[in-house]
Amino acid sequence: MALMTKWKKQMGSTSVEFALAGLTLMFATFAIFESCYQIYVVNMTEFALRETIRNTKVDQGIDDTPEKLNEHYETYFRQLIMDNNKIWHFLMDGDKFTIEGKYYQSYDDFVAGVGHTSQGVGFYYDLAEITVEYEYEPMIELVSSDTVKISRTMVLNLEHQGWGEDE
Repeated sequence: MALMTKWKKQMGSTSVEFALAGLTLMFATFAIFESCYQIYVVNMTEFALRETIRNTKVDQGIDDTPEKLNEHYETYFRQLIMDNNKIWHFLMDGDKFTIEGKYYQSYDDFVAGVGHTSQGVGFYYDLAEITVEYEYEPMIELVSSDTVKISRTMVLNLEHQGWGEDE
């Protein structure tokens, strides 16, 4: 009789334990998916910056005017992120990307922070600081839906600038 009373006291404990463990597992799974998506967005932002700079440096010619050189970054960047054949086209919104450039005539200007934005550059520059940003919105809105800017910056040394001027 004592065994039967003990068994009746434990009825339903398995269901309660399963429900609590199931909720914990569900939230942990959502957190894993959200973390993976955020890591993916960070990596794609870095990839977009790296490939844009690589494509621009490969295709830049000595004959380019300063205005044309600055337009290359924006052109190659837009081509890269708006390509319908890439996987990020449906995983990430291309309109949430921005690219910005700051250009310096010398290393001393770079150290002093005296640069020019891509809008008004009319000179050949030695250093370029290119920044790509993505407005990240969480995939699953559990806590908040605040957007976070994921930003990556790369500084380039443009060795070929001015080669044609010495002749």
